[in-house]
Amino acid sequence: MSSPTLTEVQCEEDLFCGVNVVKDAENMTDLEKKHLPVITAPESVKKGESFEVRVEVGKLLEHPNEPGHHIEFIELYVDHTYLARLDLTAQRTCPVMKVCVSLDHMHGKLRAFGRCNLHGIWEADSEIEATD
Repeated sequence: MSSPTLTEVQCEEDLFCGVNVVKDAENMTDLEKKHLPVITAPESVKKGESFEVRVEVGKLLEHPNEPGHHIEFIELYVDHTYLARLDLTAQRTCPVMKVCVSLDHMHGKLRAFGRCNLHGIWEADSEIEATD
């Protein structure tokens, strides 16, 4: 395996460079626990039938919700197909999105993104199967 490039090293140190992901799910840091979008959805759904998806940022460890430090938005995709977005304001909203969606064919994993105004964009995914 080759050594990381200067750009890759800079991105590892800069939370606003790219999309942040949990490095070790078995040993998460407090920073990762506060920012990881947690997806709650069925593992299997029937094609074309509606189902609920819940995405919470700060479920594993509460994230601050004050003007100087808060979650700005949550987005939901299935693979690269956009499904929904929730814009949030500090203090008056909670970083929880519930949305009803349906899949007409298999797209890939559910993917959620949350953006913290101080710590950038964080991503998580969840397997889902669409059956006949």
